[in-house]
Amino acid sequence: MKDNVNINVFAPHPVLQPYVQHYCYMGPGAIDDNLTSLSIYPVAHTQMSFVLDEYHQFRETGVEEISGYPLCFVGLIDQGRVFDRFPKKFVQIIFKPYGAFKFFKIPQRYLANQGTDMRLLFPETISLTEQLRAVAHSPFKVIELLEAWLLKRLLLTEKTDVDRIAYACETIQKSRGIIRIEELSRSIGMSTTTLGDQFREKVGFGPKTFSRIVRFNHINSFIGRQQHTDWQELVYTYGFFDQNHFIKEFKRFYGCTPSEWHSSQFFNPIT
Repeated sequence: MKDNVNINVFAPHPVLQPYVQHYCYMGPGAIDDNLTSLSIYPVAHTQMSFVLDEYHQFRETGVEEISGYPLCFVGLIDQGRVFDRFPKKFVQIIFKPYGAFKFFKIPQRYLANQGTDMRLLFPETISLTEQLRAVAHSPFKVIELLEAWLLKRLLLTEKTDVDRIAYACETIQKSRGIIRIEELSRSIGMSTTTLGDQFREKVGFGPKTFSRIVRFNHINSFIGRQQHTDWQELVYTYGFFDQNHFIKEFKRFYGCTPSEWHSSQFFNPIT
């Protein structure tokens, strides 16, 4: 477990590690009380958030939903999303790109680029949410309940195969999102068409879009470590056609230019 003020990060049970990246318990004070909106950006994982404070819920900006939802699953996204209502205390399951499909067998293309109230799909989560709230004072007990639920679900879906897509995702991540899809298809013995279908089913987007997400995650990490960035070198290193292409793609992901993002990350880091 890693502690940072009111943010606790837990490693998953060994049996769950192939599919779950980690858990994150957010206590009061983890999010600034003066924050009026919560922005999320494309990352190479999906997440499920259980609200532990019964008086707060998630609501995405622009979504026609009066009450919001206390159990929010955010599928893979390829552009920024903004929530105008969010809790101060919640726990997240951070899934690997294909992890949610393994546990729930829901085609991820239906969940991509949006927040979804999972209570509508899995009624048992209503009871689970109440159990989590009852032990919300103890991060360890919260994680124990989540682990028990996930282990039971894993037994129900143990025959669901994600191995080749897991390998493909890991290969893309190791290449920093630069590998050619034709090369990736050959390495796992799939046609590019089949690979695309499998990715949309189990990850949410095709391998090209997933590669772009991975590539920009690496770029974002690189920018955040550099006080002075050679943009032309970055464009060349990450295989963009030219600087205009890079800027256009970057703005789609983060809603601003690379230099604007660099300034906000370096001089006013977002945690």
